[in-house]
Amino acid sequence: MNINDGFMILAVLCSPFLAVYVQSKIDLNREKRRKRLWVFHTLMATRGDKISLNHVQALNSIELYFDDTKKDKGILEKWNEYLDHLVHQNINESDKDYSTRLDHWAKKADELLSDVLYIMSKSLGYDFDKVKIKRGIYIPKGHGDERYDNLIIRKRLSQILQGKDSLPIKVIETDKGE
Repeated sequence: MNINDGFMILAVLCSPFLAVYVQSKIDLNREKRRKRLWVFHTLMATRGDKISLNHVQALNSIELYFDDTKKDKGILEKWNEYLDHLVHQNINESDKDYSTRLDHWAKKADELLSDVLYIMSKSLGYDFDKVKIKRGIYIPKGHGDERYDNLIIRKRLSQILQGKDSLPIKVIETDKGE
């Protein structure tokens, strides 16, 4: 038996283990990419509905599926900037310029989310521009109206249930016609 035979035996013995190892690495990378795509697709699909549960879950998954590698570093930096903006709103309804400040805050939030999505799209191999990400959203007016109506109803009902307001009752006399 010579050295070539020894290498051949070693290759035959090690190749199944090596194949399993390589396949597991391929599967891990495929799963990681699938999860990263889920985050991106969800954020793109819900960018016009930022309070939806799916949108919030995708945002909170960014740090799970994108890491501190050179390729993802910009994503995490922009995400942290956006998160900081979301968490530190510092706007109170009692402020006299509440509406103006809220509008400014919302525009800045939209800009920061667009930055996150733009960098994420580049990292995942998509070719979106920032304008397309920011403006390419369809939001039916009816959805906004429904959300606003529900908010008004919830706030008023909450005030009534907390005893801070009362339910107005109006008695109307009708003709009995008899």
